[in-house]
Amino acid sequence: MIEAYYELPNLNTVYLFSALCHGCGFKHNDIMEVTPHQEPSRFTVRVERAEDLNHLVVRSSHASVKIPEFGVTITPGPYAEGIITTIEGFLHRIKEIAEFLLSSEDDKRKKERCAHVLKKLASAIEGKEAFTFIIEDPSGLSLLIPKSGVPTKVIKEPLRMGR
Repeated sequence: MIEAYYELPNLNTVYLFSALCHGCGFKHNDIMEVTPHQEPSRFTVRVERAEDLNHLVVRSSHASVKIPEFGVTITPGPYAEGIITTIEGFLHRIKEIAEFLLSSEDDKRKKERCAHVLKKLASAIEGKEAFTFIIEDPSGLSLLIPKSGVPTKVIKEPLRMGR
């Protein structure tokens, strides 16, 4: 187990937790707030250039991620993990999930849908496909931090539950 406290801009102090069992391979990561509860929030950024893929994503275990142009929505389950990565890193995680679904799916239409999403993801990872990246977090712990020196407008707004 590794535990650390970390200062994040606009969020104050967070507790980072990482556990890994070398025996069975179980792993779990999470981000928890140390300071009083934040307001539910939604972050939206339009990814149009390869440089935009380097924006930092802090996603709590409570947050959903959406890429509407690809028809992708990742919702947290009971064992969801908090992560700190870049938008590109998140695309690679989505790609792994889509590859697994493609290999395990029997339905022809669902296989075609997975293949279509994989094609769009590959293009996006190369910086050739524009898309909208959205994080919705009822806990208010997630952040989307633009890469220093890259002119980008990240929109932060209150998250209205049920929307």
